[in-house]
Amino acid sequence: MAGLAAARQLPPSSYQIFEKSRGPGGRLASKRIEQQRADIGAQFFTVRDQRFEAVVELAHSAGAIQSWEPRMGTFRSSIPVDSPDTQQRYVGAPYMNALGRFLSQSVTIESETRIDTIQRDGPFFVLKTTTGAEYSAEQVLVTTPVDQMADLLAHFAVAPIVTQFTMEPTWTSVVSSKYQLTTSTHEPIDACFGGDHDVFDFISVERSKPGRDSDLIVVQASTEWSKVHLEHDPDWITQQIATELSDTFDIQVEPVLSHRWRYARPTDPKMTTQKGIYQVDAGLWIAGDYLAGGRVEGAYLAGFEAAERLA
Repeated sequence: MAGLAAARQLPPSSYQIFEKSRGPGGRLASKRIEQQRADIGAQFFTVRDQRFEAVVELAHSAGAIQSWEPRMGTFRSSIPVDSPDTQQRYVGAPYMNALGRFLSQSVTIESETRIDTIQRDGPFFVLKTTTGAEYSAEQVLVTTPVDQMADLLAHFAVAPIVTQFTMEPTWTSVVSSKYQLTTSTHEPIDACFGGDHDVFDFISVERSKPGRDSDLIVVQASTEWSKVHLEHDPDWITQQIATELSDTFDIQVEPVLSHRWRYARPTDPKMTTQKGIYQVDAGLWIAGDYLAGGRVEGAYLAGFEAAERLA
């Protein structure tokens, strides 16, 4: 998101984006599951800033996002209860990765290209890929998660950022169930915050999102649980999550798959840099949600601010 936001503010002939994945959007990710698909990264996003609101309105008009108004729940004493939360939420249409595709329409991207190192060479920077290709640039913006940023910029003084702005992992599991999630008082819910639950961080029923018709439920595990089980086999993780969901809501659940996000969210969302960006060296910037308190909007605004410095 940060890289896409920055590129949209710059003349297309002035930059090159390198993306290690096949498609844009980072954690705005979805995964095909047989004839269905499910969001496995960010489950929704919200809007507070007018600059992000402007691009959200464009994406909404283009049909790339839709409003999502789930019946919300949360956990208290590990019991699912109603939540009074009525915040306006948005999701990608048909899936979360649609927002990344929308923002990349006017952006040139070198996909499936992973930068291995970045070094200074006089007034320029040399970027070397994992396949040995080299590129030079007058300015560089790095928008990877902080741990990957540290590897890329091993020749620069980034220790203060790496030490302060750490990120936490999350296991995301997809399960299947034909049953409705309900609170302890049998009120139906479409999504549920983890609250004080030991395992769950957020639960989302796919069919509650606009234009989706499936039996899939996405469960994001809590940070602490994910750290304890970080290196476990994905199938084992899926089975554990399915069992926990089945026991908690008293429904039949079938495990489907799990995806590990090593760098899912900032450890301390309240710790930010000014504008969500940081100048490492003359002409060398970093930006991302981990510097801006997390959230999809934070990533976008960080890239927006970075573009002003690059320009």
